[in-house]
Amino acid sequence: MKISLIIPTHNRSNQLKVVLNSIQSLDDKVDYEIIVVDNNSTDDTKIISESFQNIKYVFEKNTAFSKARQTGAENALGEILLYLDDDVVINNGSLINIIKIFKQNKKCGAIAGKILPKFLEDPPEWTLKCQKSFNGWSLYNKETYPFLKKNFQEVKSGAGPMIAIKKTAYNKIGGFPPDTVGVETNKKENTFNKHYTGPGEYGLCYKLIKAGYKIFYCNDISVYHIISPVRFKVNFWRSRMIGEGYQQAITDIKFFNYNKIQIYLKKTFFYYKLNINKNILLKKINKNPTKGMYVEEIWFHYYKAYLNMIDTLNKNPDFVNLLWKMGLNGVSNENYLKFIKNFPKNYQEL
Repeated sequence: MKISLIIPTHNRSNQLKVVLNSIQSLDDKVDYEIIVVDNNSTDDTKIISESFQNIKYVFEKNTAFSKARQTGAENALGEILLYLDDDVVINNGSLINIIKIFKQNKKCGAIAGKILPKFLEDPPEWTLKCQKSFNGWSLYNKETYPFLKKNFQEVKSGAGPMIAIKKTAYNKIGGFPPDTVGVETNKKENTFNKHYTGPGEYGLCYKLIKAGYKIFYCNDISVYHIISPVRFKVNFWRSRMIGEGYQQAITDIKFFNYNKIQIYLKKTFFYYKLNINKNILLKKINKNPTKGMYVEEIWFHYYKAYLNMIDTLNKNPDFVNLLWKMGLNGVSNENYLKFIKNFPKNYQEL
């Protein structure tokens, strides 16, 4: 079986170099190809990619994570699609074990690998507490998820930095649902901020299981996820939790098709959780102010963002389809300003 290693990337050529080096240093004797999907980068991503041997470089001008992933699949020759983030280091044995599991388990649709952190500097204590409460660093291991008790077991989902998918299964379910549009590096003129538009790999895994496939976790398939210091900042955690709240509201309405009663019950519960976290947070801040964030604050942002987005979508019923389309098909820089003219005013205020 041939594996297509697909790496979507956007303006992170230095990190891309690290993952490409790690792949080409593998001892795994398997048939594989490397596809770099340059998702509208303006840095030297193309130059870096083509400096490596046997790299298939593809440029995708419409910025969106799911669009880049789809472009990778369309250019892949392998029977297995291994999606890797551009900030990982893959470990030996991973490719061999991926092929072995797919061969031995005919109903296997996807494989979740172990994802461990590789810190560029020591994380502050407050970030470790936040990470323990919410997986903001996109890890996948027994420390993050205690249900991972075995070396090999069936699971319900994986994590974005490393997930392998059988191509026939990928095509059958229609690939990834929307995820994010833009990344934190979108700081230059004529680029745009990050939008959270759907359930990404979680939604893909949900669709696989619904279609009758199984998802397995294997401890011997692994990467290190590089955790840069930007993920130790208050702004990162605030932005991440607000984005997660937005995408959950979009997912509930567009992906899970929640009815009015389900939305009402969830809103009621989230208002309750919002007030609890707010009260605890205020007491903690008054007693002991912090330069970082308390766990209650990250959840306060999440619940508030969800409630704000639900209200926005209820007032603008067509808006959810617009966001879903943007997350699925992407948007070019030159069309972005035209695109957001259709965004309702209260969303832009959010």
